[in-house]
Amino acid sequence: MRASLTAAERSLLVALLRRVIVVCATVAVLGITTDWIAANLVAPLFSYNGFTHVDAPWQLRVVVTALTAAVALALPAVVRRPSHVVLWTIFVVCVAPTMLMSPSTGYLPTDTALALSAAVGVSFALVCIATPRAPAPPAVSGVDRIPLGARGIDRGALTWTVCGVYSAATYGVMVATVGLQVRFLALDDIYDVRAEYAADVGTGGTLGYLLTGQAYVINPLVLARGLARRRPSLVAAAVVGQFLLYSSTGFKAVLFSFVAVLGMAVLFRGRSARGSTPLLVAPIVIMIVSAVADEVQGGITWTSVFTRRFMLTPGLLSSVYVQYFSDNPVAEYGYSFLRAWVDYPYDLPPPKRIADFLVPGSTGYANANLFADGFANLGWAGIPVAAAALLLWLRGLDLAARGLPLRVAAMAVVMPSIMLSNTSIFTAMLSHGLLVGTIVLAIAPRSGWDRADGTACATEAGRAPGVGRAPGAGRAPRVWRAPGATGAAPVGRPDVAPPVAPHPSR
Repeated sequence: MRASLTAAERSLLVALLRRVIVVCATVAVLGITTDWIAANLVAPLFSYNGFTHVDAPWQLRVVVTALTAAVALALPAVVRRPSHVVLWTIFVVCVAPTMLMSPSTGYLPTDTALALSAAVGVSFALVCIATPRAPAPPAVSGVDRIPLGARGIDRGALTWTVCGVYSAATYGVMVATVGLQVRFLALDDIYDVRAEYAADVGTGGTLGYLLTGQAYVINPLVLARGLARRRPSLVAAAVVGQFLLYSSTGFKAVLFSFVAVLGMAVLFRGRSARGSTPLLVAPIVIMIVSAVADEVQGGITWTSVFTRRFMLTPGLLSSVYVQYFSDNPVAEYGYSFLRAWVDYPYDLPPPKRIADFLVPGSTGYANANLFADGFANLGWAGIPVAAAALLLWLRGLDLAARGLPLRVAAMAVVMPSIMLSNTSIFTAMLSHGLLVGTIVLAIAPRSGWDRADGTACATEAGRAPGVGRAPGAGRAPRVWRAPGATGAAPVGRPDVAPPVAPHPSR
């Protein structure tokens, strides 16, 4: 038996202990901050909408905080894949609020609150454990052509054609329905604008499906290309596109996308991997900054738009859904894809049923996260079912994004991931950008995301695609040309709402 640990083993042990301490301390701060803001800033002003807060026993709060920290430790310590970005995003906007807030929402008894935290935590932790930690395999040479027929299809030409057609359809339908509104919309005015939008186009329709893919996937991808190639025209096109969507619809999620997408751009700039601590600290910073801004301005606008909408409401509605569908029949997807085989027991879909439960007579939608939706449809079994569906999509996402820089994939999936705090994973596939994002990442060019890349993209640079080189090979030396000679030898490289909110609660 060895008397002591080796230097490498001691170093590994110290790093592990340091991570446990940092994660547990950060989750504890997250829990305290969330509880204080819910009790002192949000519940007093939004109780009319069903937002309540009770003082939970400290022992129960310690238990759920410990459970939440354990789930955080199950997440990847280093973010190397698009699936890792999704997991951390869902944790901070959905899983952590659900687990930390369950004892204090006032909708659940102690044992049920603890059961909810444990069920969501264990199901999500299993998804984290089943997700590979290692970097995705690099792309092979020649991947900027999709094999199809004798010559294949150029990825760059295909991607930007798809983005162009999709954008033309989105803004064309918007012009024909609500019009393009060019105005600087104050945060206090977004509810009125959103009500006007709902009155013009209803709660869904063609524009509703197109708009989310445009705001959450297409525009962020154009922004990523512009930042990578230092093309001000592409950056301006993406920013103006988002501004038009926000000013015309008043959707808070479109406004928040500016913060989230740019955050991913900064976080993963020049990196193929990044430690996860900034992702865990981010919600604390957002809550504190929003509260300070409200204190300075003498209102509640910033906390309402960012903290309440994207973190506290998903946690609250998880408890509400569990209470209601524990006492009433579950939906069994009888209002959705199983309607032909299931006798649905209600006259309204679950989000509207819960909205009416919270505020009798309400005509809004209380859209909940993927785990709450799973409970609404299958009871306690629905939580692991939702987790299993999430795991399947994550594996497909990693496969689709193989060979893309992590920064690009993160910018394209962060907003669809955030929207999983507001809807089921099945609904998000079609109406919140999950499917659009996965397809676009699958066809996106693998080169041209680095300014130093000589090939850039044939469709952008007006040159033929460069010659690929094997992974690990160095750059080719500069080719000498006689004075007056033209042409170049490009060398490519392989790259790797309030609880009652108008549907679909952007």
